[in-house]
Amino acid sequence: MKTEQSIAIMKALADQSRLAIINSLLERSQYVEEIAKRHGLAASTVSFHLRKLEQAGLVSSRKEQYYVVIQANDAIFDTTLREIVSAPTVGRELQDERMEEYRRKVLETFFRHGILDKLPTQHKKRLIVLEQFAARFEPEQRYSEQEVTGLIMPLFDDYCTIRRLLVDEGLIRREGAEYWRVRKYNEQTVQAALPQQKAKGSENMPKESKRADLKRLYKQNTPDMGIYQIKNKVNGRIYIDSSTNLDGTRNSRLFQLKMGKIVFSRELQKDLNEFGADNFEFSVLDVLDKPEPGDNVERLLAALELHWLEKLQPFGERGYNSAKAFERNMQQLRQQSGVAVA
Repeated sequence: MKTEQSIAIMKALADQSRLAIINSLLERSQYVEEIAKRHGLAASTVSFHLRKLEQAGLVSSRKEQYYVVIQANDAIFDTTLREIVSAPTVGRELQDERMEEYRRKVLETFFRHGILDKLPTQHKKRLIVLEQFAARFEPEQRYSEQEVTGLIMPLFDDYCTIRRLLVDEGLIRREGAEYWRVRKYNEQTVQAALPQQKAKGSENMPKESKRADLKRLYKQNTPDMGIYQIKNKVNGRIYIDSSTNLDGTRNSRLFQLKMGKIVFSRELQKDLNEFGADNFEFSVLDVLDKPEPGDNVERLLAALELHWLEKLQPFGERGYNSAKAFERNMQQLRQQSGVAVA
């Protein structure tokens, strides 16, 4: 059935009088005058409705002597509603093109240079983003939690959230400490803006080689992590903090300064109000060595941050950090792991 005919049928049936006429014609064929009397309509009105029904192919007419006999087209009424609404294949192709364009715009909005800036709040956009992570899993291949982290971390530092969402949305499955993606019966290649982990011939690689390649890709794609400072150029006071994505944090902090709104330090906000954004600068103090998959990045960054806090002492008149928080975090880190802070 062609698109035009499907639309004509739906339009023709979208009228109470025409539905009543069709119901009576399904019982038996009738003359125009008989239809008019049965439904209390003028002959001209009946003729108008019959033209609409005939154009849609729902009825046909034939002459018998001086009268016109109208009959229902039984073949059309044997057609299912599913067949009618599934007719417009051209429209489906157009819908697919529009959806692909929408996907592309979502990925361009939330990914920068292959790295996810932030998770979308809208569910449909978040699913599009999560599909990019799921596409990095080879169908039916089992992954350990460490290997899953290695797949996620090159694209987004909060691997725990991504891993949980992938499982919650059914994009990957979990059993104990193993994760895998189920191959769909109609699976097609995802139009991802992100590189796939699988290299040519990797299906024949031993498991150890795959893990080594995964580790190499993880270290190559992990964003620079480390310690940065925001410095007041007027009075020399500084604020020190750590970041799992120094480039992203740079953009975020400079934007906050420009907008005149700082939420992480009241003292810095006071000086920002007094001196203005042009009198503050962002700089990187130290970059963390590329961690191995599974390393406790949070602990490594905490130790590095404490090292710089102890070295530069950005407390009181010298900076915007809290001395009490520094002492508390120093003690907590030593108790938890025994990490020596130089």
